[in-house]
Amino acid sequence: MDSRLFVEAVQELNSGFVKLLESMSALRALSSIAVSGQAEEELLDGALQVLVQNQDLERCSVFMLQSEGVLANVAGLDWDDLVQREGGRRGGRSVTVFRPGEGIVGLAAQTGDLQHCRECHTDERFLSTCDESKPLPATVGSLISVPIKAAGEVLGVLNVSHPHANFFSESHERTLWVFSNFLAQMLMNNRLVHRMDRLVQERTAQLEQALADAEALKHRYERLSVIDELTELHNRRYFFPEARSALARAVRQHQPFAILLIDVDHFKRVNDRCGHAAGDQVLREVALCIRKEVREGDILARFGGEEFIVALPDTDQEGAMMLAERIREVLRECRWPVGEERLSVTLSIGLASRGERKITETQALLDRIVQEADQALYFGKHNGRDQCRAYSEIACDLDPAG
Repeated sequence: MDSRLFVEAVQELNSGFVKLLESMSALRALSSIAVSGQAEEELLDGALQVLVQNQDLERCSVFMLQSEGVLANVAGLDWDDLVQREGGRRGGRSVTVFRPGEGIVGLAAQTGDLQHCRECHTDERFLSTCDESKPLPATVGSLISVPIKAAGEVLGVLNVSHPHANFFSESHERTLWVFSNFLAQMLMNNRLVHRMDRLVQERTAQLEQALADAEALKHRYERLSVIDELTELHNRRYFFPEARSALARAVRQHQPFAILLIDVDHFKRVNDRCGHAAGDQVLREVALCIRKEVREGDILARFGGEEFIVALPDTDQEGAMMLAERIREVLRECRWPVGEERLSVTLSIGLASRGERKITETQALLDRIVQEADQALYFGKHNGRDQCRAYSEIACDLDPAG
């Protein structure tokens, strides 16, 4: 037996075995690339590095199908780099694109089959993409374009080239087919991760918005529960807890505390003569005038109907009387146009203060002061209206049976 034939057979077997190991190494390295929602360009760059490191393929690139229906370079050498042309570059990538069916790259995308250009200088598929006014590039002798397909859909094209013609073998074709299939699955998985991330972000944003809306609605209803819609003053629900806290502080610190109960005189006549819309306007204007006169720390609320109540922390009876008279005088000077008339109203005000009392329970003490202010108010209304009366001044004139 001729030993040379034996040596050649062994060398060929050894070469095939090495190529098989290189192919398996490339696939193993490719499968080890983590798919964690990274940018697609980064994933493709990593895949091409694997190809270069484990195969004798140093000139490779990936063209991906874009939303505009063209193939554009996203990783590795661009076409202009491949054929060493001048110009046409923008932002690190050239503007070279291929349409499906155009050139080797376009044919691979259109047909979904591997395109092997063994002698680029004579292959019309390659020559059709070259500029006829320039000499043919010497940097490309052979070229393989492999479609990157997943679930029957072409995502892009993997290209490898070599300066020598007829460089690539069937072994290269098989390796690149398997490699591109692996790569396609990785791309689909990566896109799925991206879609899931976007979906999670969208759902999270929707949930956060829903929670924000619910919180805003909660605050709105909480506010509405303590705000009188007509006058925009606080209501009874707000007044009593706040007044009770202020009174408790006054008792602890031995400070004065007073209550004003304010009623619009003859308000029913306003509604009957001018209508409820005019009556509502009067209540809004009265509320505004009182709000302007009270201090920031005072507690003002609409008590119900045409009545208003003011808790005055750190205010004795004399100071409360001065405030009441000022409010009354201001309202007496106000005029509001209603039709051809100019409407005015007067106020009756009842005043009561903490004074020296033996009641220690705050709620009971507050209820007592409010009751006395109410008695003083109605004493004033039954005795001429348009006045402020203090409970301490009229207590001896009240009917004990009442």
